[in-house]
Amino acid sequence: MRVLIVHHGSLPGPGRFCSGGALRAKAHAELLTGAGHQVRCLARAQDEEGGFRSPADLRRLATMFEPDWILCVAPSEAPILRPVAPLVVDLYAPRLLEAAWEECQEEEAGRSLRAVAAADEVLFSNPRQRWFWLGILALSGWDIREFPGLLVPLCAPEGPPRQAPERPRLLMGGQPWPWQDPTETLERAVRALQGQGEVVTVGLPEHPGVRALPSLPYDHWLELCATSTVALDRYAPNPERELALSFRQMDYLGCGLPLISSPQVVIGPELLEWGAGWVEESLEDAVAAALDPVLCEARAEAAAALGRHYRKERVGAPLLAYQPRRRERGPSVLRDSLRFAAARERAEGERLRREEAEREVQAKRGEVEGLHLQIRSLTSAVEASSAAVADVAAFRAETVRVLGARLFGEQARAEQLARELEISRAELAKKDMELEALRSERGRLEGVIGRFLGKGR
Repeated sequence: MRVLIVHHGSLPGPGRFCSGGALRAKAHAELLTGAGHQVRCLARAQDEEGGFRSPADLRRLATMFEPDWILCVAPSEAPILRPVAPLVVDLYAPRLLEAAWEECQEEEAGRSLRAVAAADEVLFSNPRQRWFWLGILALSGWDIREFPGLLVPLCAPEGPPRQAPERPRLLMGGQPWPWQDPTETLERAVRALQGQGEVVTVGLPEHPGVRALPSLPYDHWLELCATSTVALDRYAPNPERELALSFRQMDYLGCGLPLISSPQVVIGPELLEWGAGWVEESLEDAVAAALDPVLCEARAEAAAALGRHYRKERVGAPLLAYQPRRRERGPSVLRDSLRFAAARERAEGERLRREEAEREVQAKRGEVEGLHLQIRSLTSAVEASSAAVADVAAFRAETVRVLGARLFGEQARAEQLARELEISRAELAKKDMELEALRSERGRLEGVIGRFLGKGR
């Protein structure tokens, strides 16, 4: 059959970091491929090349693959996949419980409820997880008169060959999840070692006396597990620790690393039964026993045997036997409550939108009134400017008229003066001619008189 596996995170590979969800998806893919199914893994674009970028893109890519059924390891993506093919949702982690430490229970509750409502089948990693989900399944219309779902535990990897370190090494690794508090365990382990070895953490905050390493690529992490003495798997007690079967525990067993753990954890009874670690002893007694090479080697062999017990071929048998089918959905308290909640949310949303619209209208009215005031002010200024321009125009017209009249008068006077000047010039020329004539007459007379007087002598 064609099986589509939808997950979050990058699939494990040499030198690559990976999440628990990606490890789970890879194990499912190898199991189903080994059984002859055609499998495609599909992650987000941020995780893997060619991945989906949105819910609509996820549905498009899933539909293009034409799967006979879908295995969704990322429950939040389940609702969008429901119409495509029979849908199996993997509830391998108690996310609703984990959300209590992340302060996002309301959002996670909605995602979890929608996921189980969309599923045609569900997977659990251990019986306690099934108990945890029963009430939620009932709210979603599942028939819980018989145990629903398939038990498919996390699987242990085939780690590198075990090699005891030259100096005892107590290992504690994983992400610094807010629901896991390793403080007391680390403090007591450092004291119990008394300098006879080292405590190493991976991906956890620094702690006095502890060698803290950053998060490692998955293959490097397994190599460190295979070369350590014992794993520290004790944390401050809380409900999450008593419900979860962790990938970290499977990694330890897959590498033949015995665990110092607690009888309260899911795998605690099996560790005790197989002798794969120290479960009921005090931490100090467990550390002292782990420092005994002979005793530690015996526990390591038991841990490796338990790891083989958790190989994917064995724990994945229920998944291989699954036959795709659509679930008959019964009455759902969840569906009705979600419809009511959705209607209430829509009504509340409409109310908030109306209030926001009214606030915007009031704000716009204020803006319009302000603009009207500005327009009135500008209109008054324009009218005043127009009046001033009119006054200036009238003044200019009067000035032009007066100056024009004055100029006309001055021009007439100038012309009169020019005529009088010409007359004066003509009279002056006439006088000059008369004067010249008188001068000539005077000269003649003086000549006559001179001759007369000369004869008288």
